[in-house]
Amino acid sequence: MMSEAKGKCVGTLVYFGGLHSRGEPCKLIAAYGGLNMKKELITFEQWGKMKCKEIPYLPMIKKPDGKNMLETEDICKHLAILGGKMVVDEKQAALAKIANGPPMIFADPFLNVPKAMWAKYNLPSVEDWANKQIAPLFKKLAADLGSGPFFAGETPGYGEALIWNGLHNATTGPGGKKIADAVGEEDMKKLMAFHDKMIELPGIKEWFAARPSKFGMPGSHASTL
Repeated sequence: MMSEAKGKCVGTLVYFGGLHSRGEPCKLIAAYGGLNMKKELITFEQWGKMKCKEIPYLPMIKKPDGKNMLETEDICKHLAILGGKMVVDEKQAALAKIANGPPMIFADPFLNVPKAMWAKYNLPSVEDWANKQIAPLFKKLAADLGSGPFFAGETPGYGEALIWNGLHNATTGPGGKKIADAVGEEDMKKLMAFHDKMIELPGIKEWFAARPSKFGMPGSHASTL
């Protein structure tokens, strides 16, 4: 299905520059849908001046009609509908919610934020997170994936963009080896096949290749990669 929004500006994504976090699945979905989405990447100092009752958190989409859209899951669904290529249904909404909440969302600060700041995010120990929280979730996701290649079958859905981001950050972060060992070779192979298939898709392949190789806050695990 071709999208009428393809090539047209669908708005501006506002998020933190230098982080691979909630803004990434938004970019992935826009890239796959061939959407013209501008990016406004801000510093934490700029965020301190921007944050208010109307804009309590990011990411945010500044829509062409002048209205702001908040909530990562809503933004991703909105972009998927505009792109017209990803599956949008209740199963995808459930996957998006899983990826956008604990314990999967902890992959973002573990990767992007220095260890000295982890307590601010109420993170568990890496060991407990990897072995007791993420490993059971990843094993369930591997079972739900079935024969794949995507959770929705031959075509990915928007919730899978968030799952991809959580999987990528979890396996790239400081708990990567512990997670792989706890999940087991067979299930990790299934999940990473999904991961790799996603970034082979047109638009996503180019977006992934162009991502900055240096990211993360100074002193973070990401800054050492």
